Amino acid sequence: MEDDLAAFKAPRLEALRDHPEAVGTDFEESNRDPESAWIERIRTAIEGEAGRIFLADAGHDGLAGMLGVYRSRGVKNRHAANIWGVYIRPQFRGERLCEKLMHEAIAWCAQKQLRIVRLSATTSAAAIRCYARCGFRVYGVSPEEIRIGETYYDELMMWRRVSPS
Repeated sequence: MEDDLAAFKAPRLEALRDHPEAVGTDFEESNRDPESAWIERIRTAIEGEAGRIFLADAGHDGLAGMLGVYRSRGVKNRHAANIWGVYIRPQFRGERLCEKLMHEAIAWCAQKQLRIVRLSATTSAAAIRCYARCGFRVYGVSPEEIRIGETYYDELMMWRRVSPS
């Protein structure tokens, strides 16, 4: 598990640093997290029943991308999951990796017999087109969801049915 730490941590921090408007987590806060917190995230994603992290391996170049999904825990909303942390490193964009990762996440949701999956994306995010190709539809806007300095970013709230039934 500790061996996977650097491979996971590098692109996650890269996403937070290079695209702060696209994620709700702050780079500086995450960078200060102890290694034990990062290892626990990896452990939960590998061994946990409530979520997974899907990775696109780039061989000797580390990871090409990642995507996380977690299941809602409450009795009344256990039928739903949320996608988080979607990131494809710049040199691997255009290879449909996001769609492949999304396919795996949706398959995981289907295996867990979930009904819907949601995600949010800043309105400036180029990934919105990818999400639409993966069957996600906009159901609302969360205004000024992310603040960086004095600039605010709205987020599109998107969802899709996991399976036709």
